[in-house]
Amino acid sequence: MKLFKRIMATALAAALIAFVPGFNAAKVSAAGDTYSVKYVPDLEEWRVQKLAQWDDTRENGALSYLYGSLRDGDSVVVWGSDSSPYMKDLNLDADVKNLTLYGVTQGIIVHSNKNITDVYVVKGTSVSLHGKYQNVHVYDNCAANVNNDVEFLQISKDSVMEMNVTAVGTVGHCQIDSKGNVLKDMYNVKADSLRIVKGVDKTDPATYSTTPGAQPAAAPAQPASQPASQPATTTPATTNNGGAVSPKTGEDNYAIWLIAGAAFCFAGAFAAKKKFA
Repeated sequence: MKLFKRIMATALAAALIAFVPGFNAAKVSAAGDTYSVKYVPDLEEWRVQKLAQWDDTRENGALSYLYGSLRDGDSVVVWGSDSSPYMKDLNLDADVKNLTLYGVTQGIIVHSNKNITDVYVVKGTSVSLHGKYQNVHVYDNCAANVNNDVEFLQISKDSVMEMNVTAVGTVGHCQIDSKGNVLKDMYNVKADSLRIVKGVDKTDPATYSTTPGAQPAAAPAQPASQPASQPATTTPATTNNGGAVSPKTGEDNYAIWLIAGAAFCFAGAFAAKKKFA
């Protein structure tokens, strides 16, 4: 019986590869790694571990280890505290999935030389973002200077509404919310216009529109710049922002092929079992 079950498992896998049109094993990839960065007082420098949560009992390495190991799809968490110093430069030379800045109260400058899908600014962090990033989420009493265009900018209250945010580039969609309740949406915000001061929106209404796809009123300044892609296509993790759902592309046909292939393999395996029983 165990042998028969193994045969069936192998047959089902073979059916997936052989009968599903367009199946490409090269598209299946493992999840990226997560690196933690933290200031170590004894060494008087920022250090790194290949862990999602910093562990003081584990060995750590210099930042050069992070820069040499970081690959597309990886994530980075910077753990700060009131005693950790200002971090001048964090240079990321990969397509980073998530960058979380946690309690970096003395400030940090981030250079994204390729792309960051989601940047989370939490627990009193003060950051200056440079380079390319898609979605930026700023919480509570944090401060963020967004120096380039961004598709989605979330200003979110979890405990207090005291964040300070400026955007030098354009903003495809800015959402202001409080504990999951959306308070305001701004679309196609012009460059060097968005201002949030102590949690209060100071952005000139003439520099943005209140409906998706619409352009702000063409009164002062130049025409608004469109972001590279529509922000609604990305749904950041752990947020309440809704994202577009990709249309189906033949999944039903794949299911039919899979069922047919599995049935074929089942019949063959059953016949083989009966013959050699």
